[in-house]
Amino acid sequence: MNTDKTTNKAERYAREAITQLFGLQLKAGSSVRAIRKLMTECLASASKGVAGARLEKGLDLHRLGSVLRTWHRETQYLTRKGLPRSLFLEGRFGLRALIGTYYPPGKVDAVFLKLKQTGLIEEGRGHRWLPTARHARISALTQETLAHVSEGVARFIETVTQNAAASAKKDLLFERSCKVTRLPRSDASAFREFVSQQAFTFLIAVDDWLESRVARHQNVRKQTCTAGVFTFAYIDPLKEKGFRKRAASTKTRES
Repeated sequence: MNTDKTTNKAERYAREAITQLFGLQLKAGSSVRAIRKLMTECLASASKGVAGARLEKGLDLHRLGSVLRTWHRETQYLTRKGLPRSLFLEGRFGLRALIGTYYPPGKVDAVFLKLKQTGLIEEGRGHRWLPTARHARISALTQETLAHVSEGVARFIETVTQNAAASAKKDLLFERSCKVTRLPRSDASAFREFVSQQAFTFLIAVDDWLESRVARHQNVRKQTCTAGVFTFAYIDPLKEKGFRKRAASTKTRES
């Protein structure tokens, strides 16, 4: 995926997300004038502190994940024990060839460098390479990150809107949430670990189901669609400060 396509994809999803958010505002009773004012204020707020900042060129996050997934799943890349086989960089079943399964030739070097820089692969004995993870996570802000975030927001609003308009339960898509407002700060780390474990199990199960359906019908001409899930957790970093302020105010009034 070249940079222009990546940028266009990010802009398209950002447009969809913003349009749907404005649509919800209108349905909730906001006026066009109020939304224009909100848009101006949000743009002014967003522009503060980002002058001259630019996102670095990105790579398709899902394709990076596919490289690692294939390395852990496809027979030609596995040992007799079913573990990822160490790969030479070159060769028919080398790492470059594996990357080339999902990326055009002009992207292979950049993908290899990204995998190495992010610690997703490591060099072993005899100049062979091994994966360090089954999935890809890139922390840097890139055009692909922007596309990923924008698509997630757009897909979420789309699902909520469709569910609200659905006339039958069979038409509903998964869309749930849970929240507490008084989680002890000391449990924040435990929450992160618990959610990471549960989310990984959930995503692997969904991904396996989707990939098996795609593989089963890859040589059959059928109508296709894009399907998937987005998952995330959150912890409000301001909540504890706000609670402390309220507690302090209460003590002041009581004394």
